Amino acid sequence: MSGVPETGSGLARWFGSFADLSLADQRAGAELVKAGGAIQGSVEDILPRLRRTRMMALLREGEGGRIVGAGALKTPLRHYRQGRFANAGASIAGFEEAPELGYVVVHSDRRGQMLSGDLVEAISAAIHEPAFATTDSNTMRNNLERSGFLRVGTDWQGSKGTLSLWVIDPGRSQSL
Repeated sequence: MSGVPETGSGLARWFGSFADLSLADQRAGAELVKAGGAIQGSVEDILPRLRRTRMMALLREGEGGRIVGAGALKTPLRHYRQGRFANAGASIAGFEEAPELGYVVVHSDRRGQMLSGDLVEAISAAIHEPAFATTDSNTMRNNLERSGFLRVGTDWQGSKGTLSLWVIDPGRSQSL
């Protein structure tokens, strides 16, 4: 499940298993996720979390060039997933085993080019089961909505800002 089609921005898009990346690309991806603030901790703390993802999407400057964007379809721990739905006051029914779209970051010198939307779109297109996302970013809220996610429940205060819960279920009506 990997590919390298060019995006409209002249960047190469790659998606697949984190394990399929070279060790150098794994480290570069982890450094980008750290720099973007998607996960707190050292690169060494972040690498095992990225290795547990179901799928990664990357944007790079040409084939084999610098990684400038990353996002993932994660396998969150059960208590984390339950907590997100509980915080939003939303029913978890149908999402008990759902993956989470997250770790979406764009290199600081590439922000403002709508690249996060490309990452969210690429990951969303690969979702074939109920999934969710949480965010405190207006940009991500817009990206999620454009990619077919629906906002559910009520917002709550997170450590960095006000969080909202978003869900997508390709097998159900979009009137959750």
